[in-house]
Amino acid sequence: MTPVFRCSDYFEAHLLAGLLREHGIDTFVQGSYLQGALGEVPAIGFLAIMVDEEDRTAAKRIVDAYERGDLKLDDAQFE
Repeated sequence: MTPVFRCSDYFEAHLLAGLLREHGIDTFVQGSYLQGALGEVPAIGFLAIMVDEEDRTAAKRIVDAYERGDLKLDDAQFE
């Protein structure tokens, strides 16, 4: 597996991993269990979303769209 996104926010990592899974890309959030080991201290810089090498290009496109804000939901979608 290869990393496609690194972050320090546990929830963001799992949100993005779920987004990738919605697009048929298997993911693994490396370092997510460190949060429990460290307790209240955030696992800064230890989280990485990992994907299979053959899914790297597609995953990177989705991650890039996420970072640009292209996938942002607006309030009208919830009315």
